[in-house]
Amino acid sequence: MKAAKVIELLERWISKDLIDSWDNTGFQIGSLEKEVNKVLIGLDLDEALLNRALEGGYDMIITHHPLIFKPITEINSLNYKGRLIMDLIKNDIVVYNAHSNLDIVEGGVNDCLANLLGLEDREVLSPTDKVDGAGNPLGYGRIGTIERIEFQSFIELIKTRLNLKALKVYGHIKDYVERVALCGGSGSSFILDAYRHGAQVYITGDIKYHDAQLAHELGLTLIDGGHYHTEKLVLPAIRDYLNEEVGGRLKIDLIMESGLPECIF
Repeated sequence: MKAAKVIELLERWISKDLIDSWDNTGFQIGSLEKEVNKVLIGLDLDEALLNRALEGGYDMIITHHPLIFKPITEINSLNYKGRLIMDLIKNDIVVYNAHSNLDIVEGGVNDCLANLLGLEDREVLSPTDKVDGAGNPLGYGRIGTIERIEFQSFIELIKTRLNLKALKVYGHIKDYVERVALCGGSGSSFILDAYRHGAQVYITGDIKYHDAQLAHELGLTLIDGGHYHTEKLVLPAIRDYLNEEVGGRLKIDLIMESGLPECIF
């Protein structure tokens, strides 16, 4: 199957039309005419993922985060990203990513996180100008309800389902939790949206000090589940979607572990 066909199948679900104006994502490296037999899926295209692709003889890499996001002024072996790009081109590996459109689309990053935490009666947390085929708004994050649960039990549930040893919590500890907002990845810019929707807690990643201060003043408790751990849940969804579409014509694998070592002391 040619790379162009794999991309076409992906974009039937994760449409290019959903890409936000600030984003640079999609087909980034390689040839659309490349014959693809093996696909590797990961969150980030780093050295660990590239080495796995080279060792396994993969023809195409699909990631959530773009390898090329900001403008590149040089491609050479003196810098990390330059070495990656050179190795990818030398080994004729196609690179494709879906970023903001995978955040926004139904069944994408935020719905995977919402499903894992059992979020019911969910709505889009921060709508964009995009809509689905039925005219329903599409956007970032989700807001909804869970079955009433003690706060400490909710924390343990998140840790278990995200496979985390610890969570960072900002603000007052609630007795119980029912109304939950979430945004996979880096969602501090949607704190006010969570507050306006009446969320008791807001789960996201990459929370900064002054964002935490704002949430505390609003009476909103923040739970930082980490950028990687709140987004990696979408990787099996991409694999499962592609497997269904290609009907066994491709070998599709994924890497769930992060290439970035992280320790808690």
